[in-house]
Order: sequence, then structure tokens, then C-alpha cells
Amino acid sequence: MEPQLLAAFDAAVAAAGYDCRSEAVRDLARRWLADRATGAGRSPAVGVLSFVYDHGQHDLSHRLTHLQHEHHTEVVTSLHVHLDRSTCLEVIILRGRAGRLRQIADRLIALKSVQQGGLALLAEPRTGKEALAR
Repeated sequence: MEPQLLAAFDAAVAAAGYDCRSEAVRDLARRWLADRATGAGRSPAVGVLSFVYDHGQHDLSHRLTHLQHEHHTEVVTSLHVHLDRSTCLEVIILRGRAGRLRQIADRLIALKSVQQGGLALLAEPRTGKEALAR
């Protein structure tokens, strides 16, 4: 690794509170592998979809609720926050295949009067028999 890159990395590792560089490298490797797995779209994932919208728009609340019910097997829970008199924040926890979660997020964010939104995906940790099969 180039000395300048290593120095910048070591500074970031220290600022993040890691005890040693190898712990940070291990976290980077895990994240890289998880991103590749969720990027393919077939791996199990959990997601946090958040979006802001104008609740006063005709029929939008109904359409948002309808889409969540349509995908009830992937929607784990949701949180609704009133930001001001007309703007709301919705946070939805999703679980399923990464590609499917992206499709659901895209449909919700694309609704008229949804001002902005984003999906954060994490590879679902393997447990039990799946972890032993690695």
C-alpha cells in the first residue's frame, strides 16, 4: 500500500476508535463482501427505507399504506413522524431478498409527492445451519 494511503487509513482508523488496523481491515472486508452479496439481489437482506412526503396530497397516505400491505411479507414494521404541519417522515424496516427490497423501495419512493427517500441495505447475518454451511 502506498505510504500516503496507509497514513490516511491509519489516521481514519484511529479517529474511528479502532484498537488496531487489522480490526478495521476485517470490518472493511465484511462490508465489501456484504455489499457484493446484496448487490447481486438474491441474498437475504434487511433494509431501512426512509422517505419524506407531503401528507396533504390527495390519496397519498392511502397509496403508501396499500403498497405496504401489498408487500406485507417483506415489511416488518414502520414508523411515521410528523416533521411539520404538512411534511411527514416514514421509516420502514424491510426483510427479504435484496433485489425485492430495492423494487419495493423504488415503488414507494416513485409515488407522486414523495419528496425524497433512500434505502440502506445490509446483508442479513447468517445464523444456525446457514452459518455452519459457510
